[in-house]
Formats: sequence, structure tokens, C-alpha cells
Amino acid sequence: MRTFELRLASRHGLPENTVTDLEVRVLVDGQWEPLDLHLQTRGFLIFVYSVFICQHMYLHRNAGERNLVLDTVTGGFKLTASEDWLVEKVQARFEAALTSGTATAEDVAYIVERMKNCPVSRNLTHTVKDTTLKFV
Repeated sequence: MRTFELRLASRHGLPENTVTDLEVRVLVDGQWEPLDLHLQTRGFLIFVYSVFICQHMYLHRNAGERNLVLDTVTGGFKLTASEDWLVEKVQARFEAALTSGTATAEDVAYIVERMKNCPVSRNLTHTVKDTTLKFV
């Protein structure tokens, strides 16, 4: 098994929950390091980042659709692949703090469903996708 873990912290502003600051870290040999995408970044790690950041994008865009104004978001992401590089499981956990609005259970369910169906995640059709969102 191959396991990739990322975490992020973002700040948001108006209009439409625009990302004003984003930090993504990757777990390397038991240590969290800043994720620095460049020409030498391993291709599969870029793919893992794409799945994570797509879900994050759908979180902040769909929160805006529900009139929820985000302050901060933190998230953890774990992708497990087989030895043959086939994605087997994706786990994403997000916590969001609001500047304004109150998230209902219906809002959370709507946003999570949209996050699971971001274009990158949709291409993982046979993968177990576990996405959670909590407003704090």
C-alpha cells in the first residue's frame, strides 16, 4: 500500500469566500513539510493534491451558495493507493469557521455531496470516498 497525507489551512474573504491565504503541507517520513509544487514534484503527489484542493474549492464555493461566509478552513486528507498506483481509498476531513451565517445539517449534506462530486473526485468511480465537514 502507498499512503499520501496532506493537510491545509486557508483563510477566506469576500466576495464569494475567495481564498486569501492557503498553506498545504505533506507528510514526508513522519514530518509535515510545506508542499512546494515545481517541475520535480512527483506526478502522483500532484494528482493527490488535485483531489484534495478540488474538494476544498467545492467547499468554499458551495458554502457561498448557501450564504455561509467562511473565515478559516482546516483540512486533512489521506489517499491510499495499491502497489500498482490504483487509488483505493480517499478520506477528507474539513473544519470551517464562519464569519457569518449558520450552517444547518441540510447545508452540510449539500456541500459534502458537492465536494465528493468535484470533477477530479468524480473520476475516482470505484474508490471509497469518505468526506466529512464540520462547522465550528
